Amino acid sequence: MTDSVPAAPGPRPANRRLTAIVWTLLVLGLFGVMLGGMREMWLASERHDFRELPVLGQLTDFQMTERDGKARSLADLKGEIWFAGFFFTDCSGPCPALISQMVELSRAVARTKGQVRVVGISVDPRTDTPERLRGYASRMGVGENFWLLTGPLPEVFRIAREGFKLPVEENPPASVPQSGKMLHSTKVALVDGKGRIRGYYDGTGGDLVARALPDLGAVMQEAGEGKRR
Repeated sequence: MTDSVPAAPGPRPANRRLTAIVWTLLVLGLFGVMLGGMREMWLASERHDFRELPVLGQLTDFQMTERDGKARSLADLKGEIWFAGFFFTDCSGPCPALISQMVELSRAVARTKGQVRVVGISVDPRTDTPERLRGYASRMGVGENFWLLTGPLPEVFRIAREGFKLPVEENPPASVPQSGKMLHSTKVALVDGKGRIRGYYDGTGGDLVARALPDLGAVMQEAGEGKRR
């Protein structure tokens, strides 16, 4: 008689404990990065030792639509400091990592109580309708202080290339299955309340929050001094 095949053993308790420990350490590490960046920003504020950031470009007005269906323009961001990046919802490459980092950034800047916003601009407006962006926002944990904008492709190209000085283009049809429909930068830009670009950061490197918050503090201090003059 052939012996019956034993059932496949389940995961050992030790392995489950190890997995839980690893995930806990990863979460604590990400939280530590956020706290470290915020701590640097607020300590620098107390010391008044922010560095002066260069002006890297000037945005001109644009007309886009947010996921709530309402029109948005540069005028709606006047006086606000904001971070901007480009993405598209069908992207299976760097976009999920980019948006995840921007979500963490939006949560970190929530402490500013509405002074700072995060903005994602879709480079695939044919697919990324406001309705689709709402579903994407729900899946990715995008909050209220994180706008997802869509609009005509020529306008998106103009904003990216002429405004932010970042590359974006449609991939050739033969490259779409492997590389996706669109090729775009994964840089995140810091924009001041006058629509001026003050910094660029790697949006997929895992340290966006820690690198961006000190510069945000510098722009916030600059804006505060401008109001006092």
